[in-house]
Amino acid sequence: MELHHVAVRALFIYLALLGLMRLSGKRTVAEATAFSFVFALIVGDLIDDGLWAEVPMAQFVVATGTLAIIHLLVSWAAWRSEGIDRLVNGLPTAVLAGGRPQRRGLRRERTNEKELACEVRHHGLEREDWPEVEAAHVEVSGEVSVLRFGWARPVQRRDAAALRGKSAAP
Repeated sequence: MELHHVAVRALFIYLALLGLMRLSGKRTVAEATAFSFVFALIVGDLIDDGLWAEVPMAQFVVATGTLAIIHLLVSWAAWRSEGIDRLVNGLPTAVLAGGRPQRRGLRRERTNEKELACEVRHHGLEREDWPEVEAAHVEVSGEVSVLRFGWARPVQRRDAAALRGKSAAP
């Protein structure tokens, strides 16, 4: 295949995929859920076929367009139905509750306390600080979220204002 044909195909594929990604929404790119990963993986393989002219461009457009429409429909259905959302994206998994590791959650996520400690450190908490953690979950995106008990949260400016307001009251 001539080099200029590769360049034209690459430009066309780039523009087509940019349009499809814009139509499928920001979450497709921002959140690395299994659902979005599968979509990206299949489209990535189609790009290779389209770029090297293993399939005609019309077939590439139909295949990627069909996948994008399916992705949009499943996303819409998941938005409308909690059950479908749970089926497609899963649920967060509790891995720490009341400062204690949750063995069942760790096993479900195929992780151990050492890896959990690493993830919780990203939130500024060492192992000895775990009693401050009300809950930690592995979210559907794979990120670990940490919720501290109210008494363990860092002091905020609004907290000082609230205390000043209480001390001024008779």
